[in-house]
Amino acid sequence: MTDSSSQLRRYYAIYICGFFVFIFSLGVLERYGLSPRWIGYSFLFLTIILYATIGVLARTSNVAEYYVAGRKIPAMFNGMATGADWMSAASFIGLAGTLFLTGFQGLSYVMGWTGGYVLVALFLAPYLRRFGEYTIPDFLGARYEGNAARLVGVFATVLASFVYVVAQIYGVGVITSRFVGLQFEIGVFVGLAGILVCSFLGGMRAVTWTQVAQYLVLIVAYIAPVAIQNNQLLITNTRPIIRQSNCCN
Repeated sequence: MTDSSSQLRRYYAIYICGFFVFIFSLGVLERYGLSPRWIGYSFLFLTIILYATIGVLARTSNVAEYYVAGRKIPAMFNGMATGADWMSAASFIGLAGTLFLTGFQGLSYVMGWTGGYVLVALFLAPYLRRFGEYTIPDFLGARYEGNAARLVGVFATVLASFVYVVAQIYGVGVITSRFVGLQFEIGVFVGLAGILVCSFLGGMRAVTWTQVAQYLVLIVAYIAPVAIQNNQLLITNTRPIIRQSNCCN
């Protein structure tokens, strides 16, 4: 497992270096006249190609590999995949917009969103593993020995997944229509096609490694604006000090 984790770290280190080289290359091309639309196309299609490649490489016909990634994902990478799932379109766009519109009261959505992940990790995941089941309805059916509990689990899962998927798909359509120039409906189908190619062949195994790749991109996307903003505030706050020292001299 240690050799496997070291190899994975090496692969993703190469990936993040390639990502920075790609960003730098686009910056140089933009300086020489590359249009924003082609920059958007580059991001979109490179992302789809990358995730499709991960899906093909992680393809499997094993049930445990398909549903729970064989329960062999190292803890650090599993945490990165979970973090990327939290930092999805629904949170990256939706929660940011909610905070912008509602202000301090919007933090309740953030806390509920995050708390839900913690509750699932603490109160559901261990029991799914203990019972050897792959889905919550299967666990409820095995735990309470009946189809009534299983149907309740199916209804709750479909309801929660439907609300979540609608927000995700809408976010994909907004991103593609704003930054790539495609129509909203076409952007939705392009995003769904990418998700299908990624998850259809490899299941949770492919999704997990794709989420790790997304995490590395998203964490840079989160940190970069904060670092730039803090740098600007630092420059703005130091200017009065410099002026005062010049006046005193």
